[in-house]
Amino acid sequence: MTIAVLGATGLVGRYIVEALSSARDEPIMATFRQRPPYEAARTQWVSCDLRTPGAALEALSDADCAILCAGQLATSGVLRDDPVTPVLDTLRIVSNVLETASQVRLRRLLMISSCTVYPTLARPAVEADAMAGDPPSQWFGVGWMHRYAETQLRWHVEKLARIGAGIVLRPTLIYGRYDDFSPRTGHFVPTLVSKIVERVRPIDIWGDGEQSRNLLHGSDLASAVLAALDCGALGCTAFNVVSPDDATVNSVVGHLVNIDRFSDAEIHHDLAKGGGPASLSVSGAAFEAATGWHAKMALSAGLADTVAWYRRIETGRGIR
Repeated sequence: MTIAVLGATGLVGRYIVEALSSARDEPIMATFRQRPPYEAARTQWVSCDLRTPGAALEALSDADCAILCAGQLATSGVLRDDPVTPVLDTLRIVSNVLETASQVRLRRLLMISSCTVYPTLARPAVEADAMAGDPPSQWFGVGWMHRYAETQLRWHVEKLARIGAGIVLRPTLIYGRYDDFSPRTGHFVPTLVSKIVERVRPIDIWGDGEQSRNLLHGSDLASAVLAALDCGALGCTAFNVVSPDDATVNSVVGHLVNIDRFSDAEIHHDLAKGGGPASLSVSGAAFEAATGWHAKMALSAGLADTVAWYRRIETGRGIR
């Protein structure tokens, strides 16, 4: 069985390729656009822009299974500057890939989706909540885009019967090596890592820092993908993928300051800027029941690994 990984050079894709190449024996077809390819066992690289119709054909023509993790990053900072383009680009990628997968009659497609599909709830969200109400206003466009992307996959699998089976994984907030560490476009964890390692003063935090998020290390998501590929799910099935680690922004800052020994860090809370919903709680019980999977990377260990990796790749810039 050949496995295609679409979007293999991003945070998620790279962890998945590494997991596949080390834990399984299948050949891998991996796509890239901007970030360069890297060495991975049994991996053949395909350069393509998945925003273009038909671009996925070379990667999918001989594949039995595809993992779709390509998309345009849509963090709060990115959406503040341009709330439309990242959403439309990701929708184009998904639509084009599904059209090509349907054309080649792909046996199975696993889609990495997002917990932004969920509305604000007073309890942990379960998979059936994905189409209830609207996502929070901050994620309205992104959340509805992911809802439609998932619905397209279900259409191709259950109604058109042109893709054999579909699995949707909805991970919580992913972090780790290979992330986007730019303060302008990155999520809050890699942004904090870069600021703390580079000794930025002060470190600005939007809101009071008590917003709580479930943080999932990239290696845990990759192991969840392997578990999903082996679960034998039929039709189109969606699962949440979560870690045991709910953490506030302030607690993440505290971990990072201690890890990197930035004892004189100056923290500034910008109360004029919203920090997003106070919490986003998601249940991973269904996926654990179906596969026996659970996250293994403790938050402190995952953050320490991320900081150490960032320091290694950035030493040429003179970081202390």
